[in-house]
Amino acid sequence: MIKVEEKLFNFIKLRLPKNVSLIDDISDVLDLNYDAAYRRIKGKTPLNLTETLKLSNHYNINLNTLLVETKDDVQKIIVEKTHNIISDNFLHIFFKKSIKEIENILDSKGAQIINSLKDYPLYHAGNGYFSKFRIYALMNMSSSDVDIKKLPFSSFNPSAEVLKNYTTFLSKYDKVSLIEIWSDSTIDNILNQIQYFFEIGLTTKDESLRIADSLIESLTLIEKQAGNQKRNNSENSYHLYHNNLVSLLNTVLMKTNTHKKVFVPYTNLSYFKVSDENTTNQIEQHLKIQLEFSNNLSGDAAVERKKFFNILYQKVENRKIKILV
Repeated sequence: MIKVEEKLFNFIKLRLPKNVSLIDDISDVLDLNYDAAYRRIKGKTPLNLTETLKLSNHYNINLNTLLVETKDDVQKIIVEKTHNIISDNFLHIFFKKSIKEIENILDSKGAQIINSLKDYPLYHAGNGYFSKFRIYALMNMSSSDVDIKKLPFSSFNPSAEVLKNYTTFLSKYDKVSLIEIWSDSTIDNILNQIQYFFEIGLTTKDESLRIADSLIESLTLIEKQAGNQKRNNSENSYHLYHNNLVSLLNTVLMKTNTHKKVFVPYTNLSYFKVSDENTTNQIEQHLKIQLEFSNNLSGDAAVERKKFFNILYQKVENRKIKILV
């Protein structure tokens, strides 16, 4: 049997419940009779390209993991880009692809995200004034359109499609268990953006202060989630850790009981997606080591949690003072 096909069927077996027949399931997906499906599984009839793609899409298997080989003890992996081109409509693409990735793991048991946060995550921005600023800043800093870059915040109105996708994006992320690792500097870039747009005159003093206050509201909700060890309005678990010892890189691990995928940033909101099993296992182990050297701020860790968030709140207040001067 061709090695790639054998690996593909082995991956599919891992996706199926024990009470589901591999042959029956393959015959349903490929619309084949029992004998034709059996012959493909046993290697007597090779899969064609259309059948291979149909199986990989149906079972959410990245074909890159089937093609990787080791040569001279150096492992080479193939990665996917979440965006091919950064354009003015990249937020549409980012939200749609993020929604799809979340839906893929929510369909499986044991769905969980581990996020090592160098920067403040977009899914914590909520639906208020702060979220509008996050979308505004992302579009401004990513666009090559002069009119967009000169647009004042007061004149900015996200399109209905962006808002719809953003709302769906938030609701999907709220449905998965989440572990986050923060440092004292996780909110620094956001504070720098608030000050930057004020200094170049695209936000007013009142708008900038209101954005900062809305950021505090967002942080308060995160603090509450950490105390309850639950996500907003759901029973999904939330655990927050504090680490100032190891550099955090915005690396995201999405995992279920049967598979894992890792997203490593390479531009603003653009990621390399890795599904290679050895690599995802290594990154998961690295994140576990980060957690071992982190302080747990969840649940009963009320004193440590309060100390950490007071540092963040004070950072916001200090930045407000700079804006007021």
